[in-house]
Amino acid sequence: MIHLLLEHIEIFTSIEDDLKERIQKISSIKKISKGDFLHKPGRVCDRTYFITKGLLRTYYEKDGKEVTDNFSAEGEWITSIYSFLQNVPDRFHIQAIEDSDLIVIKLEDLEKCFHDFHAMETFGRILMTRYFLSKSEKAISLQFFSAREKYQYFLKTEKHKVNRIPLGMVASYLGITQETLSRVRAEKG
Repeated sequence: MIHLLLEHIEIFTSIEDDLKERIQKISSIKKISKGDFLHKPGRVCDRTYFITKGLLRTYYEKDGKEVTDNFSAEGEWITSIYSFLQNVPDRFHIQAIEDSDLIVIKLEDLEKCFHDFHAMETFGRILMTRYFLSKSEKAISLQFFSAREKYQYFLKTEKHKVNRIPLGMVASYLGITQETLSRVRAEKG
């Protein structure tokens, strides 16, 4: 399974054999069942996860309701980013929507890898840039788009995940009610 991670990294930067060996050394495999949690509020998230199979979400609770922040599937990364980067507890949950297979890397091992290998530092920079651009685009869509435009944008950007996510979670992610989402979906057809 580690070869999937190596192939993913090589999309963005070339890696030498010594870096491949290091990545294999610092990576471990984790399987998680649908509904189980990788991370819960009040804890420090000191690991990042590369998803080789499955679908997970990041969410927090506000006024007794779940607010979905992100969905991640095969070929993507997931962590509780604030906790991971600041080494502090946070308020996020990371939960499996499907049975999932993950490659796990600890923060301290990743930081050493960034320090020791320029290619890995480059990869990390590219990954963070893509993450922040994605978050910026989502913020713009939530602030300026109508419910219909939000859903259309979601269909366009997350098409490989759409049919795998319960509608209540999609509505939460879009910042609309499930009733509004149902209406928007009915108008579409």
